Amino acid sequence: MTSQRFKRGTRGALAAAAVLAVVGNTSGAAGAQPAGDPVKQYEELSGQAEKLNDDVLKAQENLDAKKAELTKAGADLNQAKQAEGQLRGQVDVLTEVTFQGARFNGLSALLVSDSQQDFLNRMSALEVLAADNAESMDKLSAAVAQATDAQQRAEKAANEAAAVADDLKKRKSDLDGRIVELRKAVNNLSSTQKAGLGFGQVKDTGTYLGPPGAANTALQAALSKRGSQYQWGGNGPNAFDCSGLTKWAYAAAGVTLPRVAVDQYRVGRPVAQNELQPGDLVFYDDGTGNPAAIHHVAMYVGEGKMVDAPTEGQLVDVRAIRGDGHYIGARRIVG
Repeated sequence: MTSQRFKRGTRGALAAAAVLAVVGNTSGAAGAQPAGDPVKQYEELSGQAEKLNDDVLKAQENLDAKKAELTKAGADLNQAKQAEGQLRGQVDVLTEVTFQGARFNGLSALLVSDSQQDFLNRMSALEVLAADNAESMDKLSAAVAQATDAQQRAEKAANEAAAVADDLKKRKSDLDGRIVELRKAVNNLSSTQKAGLGFGQVKDTGTYLGPPGAANTALQAALSKRGSQYQWGGNGPNAFDCSGLTKWAYAAAGVTLPRVAVDQYRVGRPVAQNELQPGDLVFYDDGTGNPAAIHHVAMYVGEGKMVDAPTEGQLVDVRAIRGDGHYIGARRIVG
């Protein structure tokens, strides 16, 4: 979340400078209003874009899952149809043989039998033939039912995949539009404001250590990416969005995380802010205090700081975690 990218005091100073500049250019015109705070506009648009970015990622995951369902249903349908075809052939043969055998009734068997045992053998063969045919018919009925079920599942999966694809297209369009607005907001930032936000430079090159094991491995992986560009939907290894960085860093430690921030919030166990350890994940929402509104995640490094991929224009770096009150909680992934 962009509001976590810099200290409250920095934003206040930048906003004041912007207001003074605007007032100085009004030549004392009565009733003149200062222009909107470009930093605040940048913050708000960044937060909105991050939420839309997570929506796009979730929609893509949903589409991938629906495509997998469709592939599975298609494979089941092909298998069921093959089984049905084989059983139909078997039933056709048995039906024909049974029809021929029906004419060879008990009296015929008695007349042509050479002995009592021969008669019993012939009658037993007729009974086995009838039983085999009945069993094959039951198997065929089951195969037809399986094929019908697979056909219905395939059609349902295809329809759902199409609906999700349409939803994904819409969400991507929404995200693209918001990114265009955000980039316009970036262009409205002064050089001083961009410097205050950390554009184009890494401000913290310090060394941070976590507890031995996967948490520290993930921490060092994330820190090694300081200076990397922010990219919407970026998974690394050279460009990231916020959850892409944390997922990539923990993958380097052999731990698999979900892709988006709101899902990463469900992993591990909760930890109080005053008990944070390096390697813990810290989360931010839109200010409502609703976990469902989480759209930013970073990794705690110690000393009240976090390493994160912030937003458009800013580099992966270490920053203060306190933000402007949108911190919502933390999770300990390992340990």
